[in-house]
Amino acid sequence: MRLRRLVSWLVLLALVAVWLWSKAPETSAIIAANGQPVHVIDGDSLRIGDSEIRIAGIDAPEYRQNCMTADGDPWPCGKAAREALVALAAKPGLVCTARAKDRYGRSLADCRTDAGDIAEALARAGLALDAGDERFDGHVAGIAAAKAARRGIWQGAHQHPSDWRKANTPRAIGD
Repeated sequence: MRLRRLVSWLVLLALVAVWLWSKAPETSAIIAANGQPVHVIDGDSLRIGDSEIRIAGIDAPEYRQNCMTADGDPWPCGKAAREALVALAAKPGLVCTARAKDRYGRSLADCRTDAGDIAEALARAGLALDAGDERFDGHVAGIAAAKAARRGIWQGAHQHPSDWRKANTPRAIGD
């Protein structure tokens, strides 16, 4: 009886794992202009080959972050930001030009495709805010356009991604 129950649980776990894996967004087919494979991490971070890149000047909602719709219902704005970056990075001609390094050693880069500037597209879609880094343009026009049109995170209440990270990042004991 115990063996039968254990086998049943293992089969159930395997089915759940397969289902979750099938729901994961596919980014392995994206190739940068330099021929390197691209993996989108979240709404403002990606890896091209071995290089981890943070898109300069913007801060997108974190993958697990939720925002509110105009009706006050939660929606997964972080997942929406990642999906938008996947779609933008998949366009032909992806090139990221490093401008600086962040405190984690990632390249802060301007990323473009043949369709245009990725940070500006995310800002105009309402899926990125100003990163607050004075070294980079904040895509003020794109953010203002999204806010005026109530697109993306501007349709309802949202928390700035930096504030969300502070509230949702586990801290070490004694911090």
